[in-house]
Amino acid sequence: MGVSFGTLAQNNISSPYTRHGYGNIVEGGYGQSTQMGGLSAGLRSAYFTNPANPASYTAIDTLNFRIEAGASYAVEKCSDQSSSLRTVTGNLEYLAMQFPVKKWMAVSVGLRPYSLVGYKNSSHYVEETNLTQDTLNTNYTYEGEGGINQLYLGMGFKPFTNLSVGANLLYHFGSIEHNSAVTFDKDYIYATAQTQKIHVRDFCVNLGAQGSFKLGEEQFLTLGVTYQFKSELKSEAEKTIISSDTTVLNYDNKFDTPSSFGIGFVYHFNSRVIVGFDFKQTAWSDVRFYDEKPFEDVKRFAWGVQYQPNKNARRYFQRMYYRCGLNVSKSYFKVNEERVGKMAIDAGFGFPLKKGLNPTVVNVGFEYGKTGNTDNGLIKEQYFKGIINVTINERWFAKRKLE
Repeated sequence: MGVSFGTLAQNNISSPYTRHGYGNIVEGGYGQSTQMGGLSAGLRSAYFTNPANPASYTAIDTLNFRIEAGASYAVEKCSDQSSSLRTVTGNLEYLAMQFPVKKWMAVSVGLRPYSLVGYKNSSHYVEETNLTQDTLNTNYTYEGEGGINQLYLGMGFKPFTNLSVGANLLYHFGSIEHNSAVTFDKDYIYATAQTQKIHVRDFCVNLGAQGSFKLGEEQFLTLGVTYQFKSELKSEAEKTIISSDTTVLNYDNKFDTPSSFGIGFVYHFNSRVIVGFDFKQTAWSDVRFYDEKPFEDVKRFAWGVQYQPNKNARRYFQRMYYRCGLNVSKSYFKVNEERVGKMAIDAGFGFPLKKGLNPTVVNVGFEYGKTGNTDNGLIKEQYFKGIINVTINERWFAKRKLE
């Protein structure tokens, strides 16, 4: 057997594992969150946006207006026991803005990917056949592209000094196409091709809450919880199977996105160090996909730390942010009856462009990730990703006095 891998130049991911389900699900938050292993539930900052928990929106300065954008560049390597291939991909990660409405209320709106699909690979088998006492050459090809986007509008409220709550209205939309084919070197055996096309759109809601507690001099703890509701996607989907004849199956409105529950904390020490932990469980086993329930629940763990020596220092390197993090989980699908393990290690720096209460910050991060292994006929994926994020903070709502 031989396996070859390829990439779609117009796509923003190259992964054979995106052949399954909705593809690669994009987890975590934005620049600060990503560099800290994807922390989100308890992450709360006056300088950065965290849409994964809408309760965090109220942390923004009441005179501030914020715009954030991020992009990534990745080198990926896929390998099995006999071959490997490196590919290069790039992606616009997200675009968002956030602003206060009242001292106790803030709004955020943004666009980001929910899932990504992009792969092109093939395999070749030579085996004996009982029909002619000869060998049979069988070729398998798989190709897919697309993804689901997520547009959100969120609001955060602060009913009490130490408590914030929030909600995001999410709109999922996009299309995914999977193609596969099996061909033989014998004319008397029909080739088989299958195409799956999905066009989805629907609204969903996720909720969040955060509570902050002072533990000592310049020390406090933020606890956070999140919940996202299951959503039945409005869809136009079909599966076409071509062999000796053609069969077309329609699957409109037989797809879901899963509910999820997250909990976490972030500990702040002396306004310099913050450390945190997240746990998130996603109920994929209750999700319909082509009117079946083929998936497994996912548990995801994340750890992260940020260090800023002195935000008011004259020396530039003391005003910088230093971050690192880790997250681990398993895939929501099975390959060869086995769940695929996933791991990512993150590190990064935040470069303030000016002094002040709300500086604009350029965040440069790096991520190493690994999915699967070469055992049991699986594929091992490794990637090294560079991520750049710009957080523009401007004091738009300050009243200026005329002299």
